[in-house]
Amino acid sequence: MVAHAADTGLPATLATALEGAELDTADGWAFRQTQAIQALNEPAMIAVTRWDPSKPAGEQCTVVSVTKEGKPAKDEDPCEGEHDRELYGELVPLLEDALIETVSEDDQLAVYRIEPKDRDHGFSMGGLHVDIGDDDSKNLLGTVNVMKAGPGAPYVERVAFTLKEPSGNMLAKLKRLDIVYTYAPDLLTGAKLLQGLDVNLNLTVITFFNVTTDVSMRFDEYRKLK
Repeated sequence: MVAHAADTGLPATLATALEGAELDTADGWAFRQTQAIQALNEPAMIAVTRWDPSKPAGEQCTVVSVTKEGKPAKDEDPCEGEHDRELYGELVPLLEDALIETVSEDDQLAVYRIEPKDRDHGFSMGGLHVDIGDDDSKNLLGTVNVMKAGPGAPYVERVAFTLKEPSGNMLAKLKRLDIVYTYAPDLLTGAKLLQGLDVNLNLTVITFFNVTTDVSMRFDEYRKLK
């Protein structure tokens, strides 16, 4: 079990919301993933896959469909490479290693602002990495929303990161970076599971060339594995 507020130093509502984080495991759930990628001026690619970690390696991912501009994209294989789903439990070390300020709290919602305790280290959560410029990681500002009412509450419903100001150097400047994770409880088991991940990035290279990338991932049809 996740430690209570008295043990972690976290605000009480946030500590309670993190309890039961161990119910979400990498090998415990099969799910469907829908990923949309829009990069530069290329047509958006939408890939739908099903993941079942109980199957042997190489068979865990099944392609449902891959399209570009609504047409089949047979040359794309969304099952290639490494694939990580950010687990609810990854919020625990993230928040225990953060400076936390309560922005607002009522019977329905608690909102917190977070910044890394170690500004040179920055934030670290799952696949979150910022590699353009030495100061980008310490320039990330985070907010955390905890739902306090409704089925499965309290739980962390939303974690968002954004740049406080553009970062980089003369060759490459990261002008915008928004990363949003959303979670919701599985009503049968009580596990809090990732529902969405959105990454929006704008990078200026050599002062005049803009690189914009938008990635949207949705996770649904979860099935608890034995």
